[in-house]
Amino acid sequence: MDIADVGTIPDLNAWMAEHDLSGFWERDTRQPRLEPHLWKWEHIHAALMKANDVVEMDDTGATGRRTVNPRNPSLGGRGNPTLGLAIQCLRPGEVAKAHRHTMKAIRFVVKGDPKCYTIVDEEPMPMEDGDLLVTPGLSWHDHYNGGDETVIWLDGVDAPLTHYLVKGITEPYPGPQQPRRKPVGYSNLVMGYAKPTWLKGERATPPFRYKWTDTLASLNALKEAETEPDPVDGYRLMYANPLTGGPTFPTFACEIQLVIPSQKTMAHRHNCTTIYHVFRGAGTTIADGKRMEWSEGDQFVIPPMSTHQHENDSGQDAILFSISDWPTTSALGLYDEEVL
Repeated sequence: MDIADVGTIPDLNAWMAEHDLSGFWERDTRQPRLEPHLWKWEHIHAALMKANDVVEMDDTGATGRRTVNPRNPSLGGRGNPTLGLAIQCLRPGEVAKAHRHTMKAIRFVVKGDPKCYTIVDEEPMPMEDGDLLVTPGLSWHDHYNGGDETVIWLDGVDAPLTHYLVKGITEPYPGPQQPRRKPVGYSNLVMGYAKPTWLKGERATPPFRYKWTDTLASLNALKEAETEPDPVDGYRLMYANPLTGGPTFPTFACEIQLVIPSQKTMAHRHNCTTIYHVFRGAGTTIADGKRMEWSEGDQFVIPPMSTHQHENDSGQDAILFSISDWPTTSALGLYDEEVL
């Protein structure tokens, strides 16, 4: 078709498509919108355990990870545009090969063992239930399970954002594992309360282990000190960067919140993406009118500007771990939130 023969919008759209162009008026129909979605732990765990049986580490490629990735049907089966929260497991005696990459990553341990370690820049970090381990960008890291049980953890990454910006670099380590030259607890000892004098509060994110025993103690202390939970978030904590006091990473923050029995949080929305993992308890989240009933192990996503609220309709505390890209949104001067 010649451009001179175009007389309607469909004709113009067709002509432009032939020449690798599109009109702004097509935007809403051409770009899928992220929708709230819930992944049940029974399905995640079944896939992971079957992979544990049939997928050998040699079958997982150069990086050597046995990982299950949740996919959102609203995006045609793709992952979230800025963040990923996958699930990984490691059998006794196995090694997930050492490598590094520009994307930033965290490990939130669902089922741990004190004899299982993530090694970050030559520092072994035990992986016990509820621990959060931080792997900064371009940090060498590998995993080793020296225990007797399969260990399961969440891998939170900013890989989609990194790849979108064409900044993704991955490099294998010369061998399958790093040497362990630093003692267990090194980063917490030198990056926590007392810091070396050469640390001047630069914006770098250090490797760090947030032990579950400490996190739970903080939640309980907040619960005891504040007689009423926040009406929007319950009792919520951010895993703060130990050097800056800011979000866990410049690109995303890790948070944990406790919703007490019978609490129904106020409906609110914000223009960031948040992915939740139910660490303890059960309840319901209503997002854009969609009811997502969750229990321990389930995962769900709240898209930007999705009106949502949490309900704990059980008889015990519900604890939700989450990762959110609000630091990126805030750094770009775009963040906004509203309580409805």
